[in-house]
Amino acid sequence: MRNPNGFGTVYKMHGNRRKPFIASVTIPLEDGRKTRKAIGYYATRREALAALSEYHNQPYDLSAREVTVKEFFDKWLAWRETRGKGIQATATYKSNFLNHCKPLFNKRFLDVQSIQIQQLVDAAPSPIIAERIKTTWGMLYKYAALTGITTANAAAIVERPTRPKSTKHKPFTDDEIKSLWKTKDNPIARLALIYIYTGMRPSELLNIKREDVHIKERYMIGGMKTAAGRGRTIPIAKKILPFIKKLYASGDEYIYPLRRYERLREKWIACPLDVIQNHLPHDGRHTCATLLDNARIAKRTMQLILGHAGKDVEESVYTHKTLAQIIEAIDKI
Repeated sequence: MRNPNGFGTVYKMHGNRRKPFIASVTIPLEDGRKTRKAIGYYATRREALAALSEYHNQPYDLSAREVTVKEFFDKWLAWRETRGKGIQATATYKSNFLNHCKPLFNKRFLDVQSIQIQQLVDAAPSPIIAERIKTTWGMLYKYAALTGITTANAAAIVERPTRPKSTKHKPFTDDEIKSLWKTKDNPIARLALIYIYTGMRPSELLNIKREDVHIKERYMIGGMKTAAGRGRTIPIAKKILPFIKKLYASGDEYIYPLRRYERLREKWIACPLDVIQNHLPHDGRHTCATLLDNARIAKRTMQLILGHAGKDVEESVYTHKTLAQIIEAIDKI
């Protein structure tokens, strides 16, 4: 059956090919002439005709569909930066993609197959990098859908790497916490106790401004990393209130004197106390979570204190806790 004028052409290439049928359309050039442009390669004539029909129902820029993986990634990166996305996160995506996705750089973006992305994920040097590679490909396909290039997502069925259970961080034991209290005159011991009784990430303390500390009401405003963590209310446990008061009294714009985590880590490592040498700064956050759980604090209250998002609507939207409740909870550990 003959196609209508201007509909396009389907023809079969010679040889033993997996997708021998080409669907092409005629498009105008700037000088008034016309040229034939392929929109894709297909296993059957019916698939090719369906592609032609889809193209006429919703025409798209065929030249954009010829872009290579590297070219498309650069376009996505530029678009992401114009939208004010986090500089650090963008730099991380860029670094991981450029370092670990080179085998596909010159391949047409639309020709990438799920198995090829899976191979990149499987070859990643660590589970974290593998996760980032899959995430980046997923964002590329979202951008492709936004720009009308394709609604397919070859990354959707790529399997995520299995992360081994981390043994890097461990909670302080009860005896170690007692040891910290005995040496509370040491500034690093005090720092560890602040982390234990607030659940803050190490860098979160460094970013708390003096104006966000409310001594009388016993809370601070701080947090980082996630939407649930940023700008959250951090209760000040009665046990560490004197430490926070001292930081508040001596602080300038920020309550803690160090502004970079690297400097804090150096001082931590240089501390001669055995209990400090056996732990990392982030262990205080793990300890807080453990103590809250041991005290049988409600899950949602723990999430609010630690800055974790609820996994369902009831937890994340309809459950509200007052400042008095989270202060009462932190005082129980």
